[in-house]
Amino acid sequence: MEPSLARVGAVDITLGIANDNFLLRHMNPLKGAAIAVLISSLATNAFLYVQWSGGERTLRQWSASIDQVEVVRTKGGLLQVSTVRSPEHFSATKPHNILGFDLGATTTNIRVPATYHYHIDLAPEWKVRVRPDRSIVVVAPPVKPTLPVAINTSQLERQAQGRWSLITGTAELDGLQKTITETLGRKASSPSYINYQREAARQTVLEFVQKWLITQEKWKDVRGSAIKVYFADEAISSLPESALPEFKAAP
Repeated sequence: MEPSLARVGAVDITLGIANDNFLLRHMNPLKGAAIAVLISSLATNAFLYVQWSGGERTLRQWSASIDQVEVVRTKGGLLQVSTVRSPEHFSATKPHNILGFDLGATTTNIRVPATYHYHIDLAPEWKVRVRPDRSIVVVAPPVKPTLPVAINTSQLERQAQGRWSLITGTAELDGLQKTITETLGRKASSPSYINYQREAARQTVLEFVQKWLITQEKWKDVRGSAIKVYFADEAISSLPESALPEFKAAP
């Protein structure tokens, strides 16, 4: 009986080896087929993506009807006196928590070029006086920002970061973008920006006075005289050449 059992064991071992050899022989073809299918799938997806993203964008615009358009007259007119161009960066952080447990935060950033325009109103009174030395002093209305501040949306960049940004990023970016107009308006109206552009505005007003005011017949006797320009929002009394009491009436 023992030899018989031995033969049975030998047969089992032989069959086991045979099965292993069968799997080994067929493993590589199966693996190769799987890799081929994977590569084919990736190639197909890449082709479809290129076809999907490579088409030209079709733009459409709907204009409001005439009865929906409002035209407002600029009373007295405006004189644009300066322009400031600046790259602007806006950032916000929104923390997330549940029952006091910190879940991280979403940080958003928007970058966009902005253009600030400044003007003065032509309607208010302009003080023009001739000093005893025949020089002319002009006190123009104060410079104001032209609002809203212009931004170049074609160069607007948006970015959201944080573990929840895939879920919360779009909404947080939209919220941050809605604050841009108000934020830039405050910046344009700030004393620092008004003073920053003041000398450029002064030069523009000087050219305006030389070309349009002094060329009038009323001012022919002082043509070619030196002209000093100030603005009504400046501390004129502290400026050495603006001693208003010394002025005499213009011709």
